[in-house]
Amino acid sequence: MKKLSIILLMLASVTMVFAQDSPMTRKEKKEFRKAELIEKTKAIVKSGEWQFNATHMVPLSGRGRSLTSLYRVVVKEDVIDSYLPYFGRAYKAEYGSSNSPLSFRGEISDLNVKDWKKGGWVISFTTVNGNDRLDYSFHIGETGSATLMVNSTNRQSISFNGDLGAVEGKK
Repeated sequence: MKKLSIILLMLASVTMVFAQDSPMTRKEKKEFRKAELIEKTKAIVKSGEWQFNATHMVPLSGRGRSLTSLYRVVVKEDVIDSYLPYFGRAYKAEYGSSNSPLSFRGEISDLNVKDWKKGGWVISFTTVNGNDRLDYSFHIGETGSATLMVNSTNRQSISFNGDLGAVEGKK
């Protein structure tokens, strides 16, 4: 009887040792991936060079649309390279222009990066495209999902949903 209990105790201890070396559970893998995403997003925001990839747009009036082409905003230090579509009402527009008012390259001013109370960051800045003053406001979640709200002096506001990532081509 004593031998049997010793054998069972040894089997239980061996099983516990091997159980610790077993692969992660689904929940552990999910938590590990989330932690990796949070660290990656934090590093991208702190670097000051990042890219917002838009996947969905929501005009102030009208229905939202999924974006099938690559639309993005690239921020490098104090320069913005914006390539976004625009749908909405224009109060003042350039005569004969067929380009999107949100497709341009410009200087950034009044850059403000702060922690968001829901976790993540709020990044806002002002830029100018011709005669139009544009206020960009990004709400970035911990894992990289982001929302962009663009306010214009000459047009209705528009928002975009998408993801934050490292600048393509940057190593």
